[in-house]
Amino acid sequence: MRVLFSAGLGVPAALRLVLLARELQSAGHEVRFAGPARIRHRVVRAGLVPVLAAPQRFSRAWRPDLVVHDPLCPESAALAAESTVPTLGYLPYAHPPLSPRPTVWIDPCPPLLRERPEPDAWQVRCDAYELPAQPLPWLTELALLPRVCITGMPTGTGPEDLRRAALFRRVAEGVESLGLQVVMLTGDDHPWSVVLRGSVLVVHGGDEGIVYAAARYGVSQLVLPAGEEEWAAGKRLEQAGIGRCLTDDELAGDSTMLRLRFHIAELVNGGRVLPAAAKLGQSIARMPQPADLVPDIEALV
Repeated sequence: MRVLFSAGLGVPAALRLVLLARELQSAGHEVRFAGPARIRHRVVRAGLVPVLAAPQRFSRAWRPDLVVHDPLCPESAALAAESTVPTLGYLPYAHPPLSPRPTVWIDPCPPLLRERPEPDAWQVRCDAYELPAQPLPWLTELALLPRVCITGMPTGTGPEDLRRAALFRRVAEGVESLGLQVVMLTGDDHPWSVVLRGSVLVVHGGDEGIVYAAARYGVSQLVLPAGEEEWAAGKRLEQAGIGRCLTDDELAGDSTMLRLRFHIAELVNGGRVLPAAAKLGQSIARMPQPADLVPDIEALV
């Protein structure tokens, strides 16, 4: 069976596709992986064959038996739409089901965090491919203080980026004022299996990749939403009892630092959030893995 994977620009979503592609290749199928240039080295390191041509042109020439795609990427959606073979689409976290609908939705979202479940979607654990971990003594050595990971701080120079960067720095100051260890991460591709196993709280902007990663490792979350979709993601975490979502308005005024310290201390030191986050991590560990989907995928074709 020939299987063509088509990923979009989102690195975490692409790395989830890589895991399934590896399992299908291990099962003896011929796999090709189309995606952005910035993840190509990950595709190669994972033992997969990257597509260097335009994905739609390659698809017409190669004639796959199955297409697995990221429905948020217009190019990937167009490739699936013109295909006459079964298609699999990874259901997005913060978006409703999109058009064209794939033959089957694959849902990596833990049921507790899915606002509107898609009937008949195939559940899979929200893992993502990671390169073999490098020695990072500052992360792997025993920490004397509880660690708080802060990621997603904007690095641009526009007015909105500068405003949000100042917000993230204010949160970092609040964390340090409580005597906690702060780890600031930039970019969107990190060894979460190393970083999060030693963290008690993750502060982020509501990105799907870190929502899943923190949930997978049972870490509580503080969301500083950049927009409406991220705000909705943060509110779902609140409803699930595993985090807090704080908007700019809630962090405005003279008592900002006092409120921040209260919320951070609450997330780090207990209440219902820490046990709920740990319980969610345990439930995710019991979800199907990508390898478990291979027989059903083979049956599709």
